[in-house]
Amino acid sequence: MTMHLMRDSFAKRRLRVPIWVVLVLVLGGMTSVMAVVIGVRFYVAGLVSTTQLVEDLGRSSLAQLTEMIESQLQPAADQSKFLADILSRDQVDPKNNQRLQDLLLGSLAAVRQLRAVAYVGLDHRLVWAGQNENGRGYSAKVTHVTDETQVPALLAEATRRRAQFWSRPIQFDWETGPLLIAVAPVFRQGDVIGIIGAAVSTRAASERLARLSGVSGLVPFVLTPDGHILMHGSTAKDVPPGREWRDGAILADRQEFPDPVLAAMQWPPSAGAADQHRDAPQTGLHMERVALPDGTHFVIHRRLTGYGPDAWFVGYHLPETWVAQSYATINRAIPFALIVLLIALGLAYWLGRSIARPMIVLSQSGQRLARLDFTPLEIKSSLIKEVERAVEAQRAMRNGLQWLSNYIPRSLTPLLMKSGEELISRERDIVVLFTDIVGFSQIAEGRPAAKVAALLNRHFGLLGAIIDQEGGTIDKYIGDSIMAFWGAPLDQEDRAERAVRAAQRVARKLQADNERRARKGLKPIRIRIGIHRGPALVGNIGAPGRVNYTLVGDTVNVAQRLEQFAREVDDGVSDAVIVISGELASVLPPGVALIDVGDQLFHGRSTATRVFRMPMG
Repeated sequence: MTMHLMRDSFAKRRLRVPIWVVLVLVLGGMTSVMAVVIGVRFYVAGLVSTTQLVEDLGRSSLAQLTEMIESQLQPAADQSKFLADILSRDQVDPKNNQRLQDLLLGSLAAVRQLRAVAYVGLDHRLVWAGQNENGRGYSAKVTHVTDETQVPALLAEATRRRAQFWSRPIQFDWETGPLLIAVAPVFRQGDVIGIIGAAVSTRAASERLARLSGVSGLVPFVLTPDGHILMHGSTAKDVPPGREWRDGAILADRQEFPDPVLAAMQWPPSAGAADQHRDAPQTGLHMERVALPDGTHFVIHRRLTGYGPDAWFVGYHLPETWVAQSYATINRAIPFALIVLLIALGLAYWLGRSIARPMIVLSQSGQRLARLDFTPLEIKSSLIKEVERAVEAQRAMRNGLQWLSNYIPRSLTPLLMKSGEELISRERDIVVLFTDIVGFSQIAEGRPAAKVAALLNRHFGLLGAIIDQEGGTIDKYIGDSIMAFWGAPLDQEDRAERAVRAAQRVARKLQADNERRARKGLKPIRIRIGIHRGPALVGNIGAPGRVNYTLVGDTVNVAQRLEQFAREVDDGVSDAVIVISGELASVLPPGVALIDVGDQLFHGRSTATRVFRMPMG
């Protein structure tokens, strides 16, 4: 006992290191390591030759440049293919302009690289969504494409190709600049009925290149095979929006664009004439020197395919003086970086072991909680104070969520966790179901309270499981009754079928359970079920600090009256007597067996309700 107390006391006194200290040490050490490694690499390359250094830098810089260009264009191709697949599978009707506009606006919000996205049908109907002129927010519209525009040509090409493709640069207005459009055909029964186009602004892409230029000091560019400027790192700075080029061209020629290096470079580029390393033909990397009055410049480029009918030339240029400056910086940094490297390696090893193990388990445990899986994972105590606190907080959160899930409808718990927002009350079309045990007072009479509670818990467990499986939300338990509904918090187009299917499954489940009760010499439990469909106010209703997600409205009252009316058509034998309203019966699919009971005037209502009974067996 004394040893346990000593170990517990020692564990409480152990040092807890603040996580900010850990982060400073780790980030500082790793940054130093990376700086030294890169510096040594450049220094060794410089001992070989200036050309070698530039080409080594070129490989990494071109890879970064290519990745940035692809990050601007590939999402457009993916999005156009995704939207075309949705329309081809008829998940959204292309003729429904409102649904189509909502779909296109959603795709813009999901993919920020897009300037616009549009659907064009064979009838030249254009549903378009794009960024507003001020660059804030999005808007959508429906119009008709005239034969004078360039869009019909894309539609014809998609019909001929029957596959996704990239358009040549297209200009719709001078302020926006040329667009690159990923076009995907939309099929219906094997025929092309339209196209989806996802457009990326070359000017916006050039602005991304400008940020790369500002960081590295290099000047990136993208040239078309005929020598026109498609993207350039100085477009945003040197080319005002709306500028028109010679002879009305939408792209500037090398000679016209304000970049003397590109104007003076050899064209067309020749791998044989370029000053290149021996392995350049294998990597596709080409380099040449361009002599200008202000000094010599290096131009490094490669070909990029997959974003149009022809390959582009992607590259950058930099002045020769930049290399000398780089050498000077590297020479000053290397001695210090080597010392930091030794220190960082030791720190990284110790801190990595201290942080990684508990954080990995903590992350796995958090992922389980996100799936509402409350199975605990064993997390060992950590020397880091914040990690230990996070472990304790997660344990408390898991316990709280586990208890909370017992008091909140299961369909609401994941929705609240994902949205984190209040569920505002609003009117919905709802299907409401009430159940009630026949003769429950006689069943409970003379029984101990514990046995009555156990009977109800088992009964509610049988019914609740079926309601959950059919996507229903249990609103409340009222004595021996259940109130459940479909159509909220999530929209369910088949809510009527779900509710009726749940009632039928409940009847079959009770029949099987009553057979079990009969073998034990127990009396059967029979229930009445009333189901109604109609509008109701759904949401958080109650006083501040204590609300319920529930329904309010006449639809709830009618559903309860239907359950009470079921006793009028009870044959005294059936395990479940199911009564539904005419409003619900009118939306059920053909083939559902129903017995018309006629119009019934319920207590407290001025209008009659059509009532149907669902036969069992």
